[in-house]
Amino acid sequence: MEDDLRVVDTDLAIDFLRDRGPGAQLVQEWLERDLARFSAVTAFELRLGADFTHRTERIDRLLAARTLPLDHAAALIAGEVYVRLRGLGLEIGVNDSLLAGTCLRYDLPLATRNTRHFTRVEGLRLVH
Repeated sequence: MEDDLRVVDTDLAIDFLRDRGPGAQLVQEWLERDLARFSAVTAFELRLGADFTHRTERIDRLLAARTLPLDHAAALIAGEVYVRLRGLGLEIGVNDSLLAGTCLRYDLPLATRNTRHFTRVEGLRLVH
C-alpha cells in the first residue's frame, strides 16, 4: 500500500475541506483508502487561511496522524530545490520548495493542480 501513498497539496486539501472543486472527491477517496498524506507546509498554509477558524476541528481531523514532518533532511533537500531553481530563474517560492523537499525526502509523489511549479522540480513525481 505504501507505493500508493501520495502527499496532497494545499489546493486539493482546500477543495476537500470546502466540499467542492476538483480535489474534493479525490481526497475523499484517498482518505477512505488511507492513501493521503499531508506536509507540515500544508498544515501551515491551512492555518493561514481565512477558513481556519470555521473549520478548525475538521482541519485537525484531516491532518492528525497523516502529516509528514519537515525534518532536517527534508529542509536540506528543500533548500537544494530552492537554490537550484532560483539559479535557473525558475523559482517556485519557499513554501512550494519545502513541500517538494518533503515529497523527495519521503520518496512520495505529490497530488496537486499546480503542475506549472512542480514540474520544475527534478525527481519529483506528480499524481494527476
